[in-house]
Amino acid sequence: MPNFLLVDDHSVVRAGIKLIITQHFADTKVWEAENEKQAVDILRTSAIDVILMDLNMPDSDPIRLIYYITTNHPKTSIIVLTMNDENVYAKRFFKLGIKGFLHKSSDNKEILKAIEQALANRVYMSEGLKQVLAESFFSGVSENPFDTLSDREFQVAKELLSGKSIADISASLSINSSTVSTYKGKVFEKLKIPNNNLVELMSLARQHRII
Repeated sequence: MPNFLLVDDHSVVRAGIKLIITQHFADTKVWEAENEKQAVDILRTSAIDVILMDLNMPDSDPIRLIYYITTNHPKTSIIVLTMNDENVYAKRFFKLGIKGFLHKSSDNKEILKAIEQALANRVYMSEGLKQVLAESFFSGVSENPFDTLSDREFQVAKELLSGKSIADISASLSINSSTVSTYKGKVFEKLKIPNNNLVELMSLARQHRII
């Protein structure tokens, strides 16, 4: 039977997903982690088939964690289960190699369908997301300017939007302050926001449902 890892800082969420999994898959094992470090520690010692992970956890960088998993455990499938808007975030994370993107409001049937697809090494998308991606593909134009940011630039933008300083971001993402400053400059340049105006960045982020 497949082995699962749930990565979420809310124990009640982990308990709910664990119940769904254990009721559907007999004799399976489900590991739990509440942050990036715990998840990596488990992956170093245990064979995991599917990971269901949140994007918003303290002391965790979801992009870094996904890079680690896809690089060091390529046979492990990742499903993102989050409160973040799939129309805004899913495309970026699918490019990183995840197998599914679900909103936490998804029902049990949809969660199990995504898991079955992941176990078969297939990608799961909701019908709504398929429509959004199809429209974007055929138009050839991205309506979200944040899609122009690299993964690291996007992460720095998110940290700036949460009110963190350069020093805070440096510590959070484990990169030096000068590198953070470089990424910050690129964020404002690509988004065409003059004078590194954080108020305008927040306004643009709200407009495109980044926050």
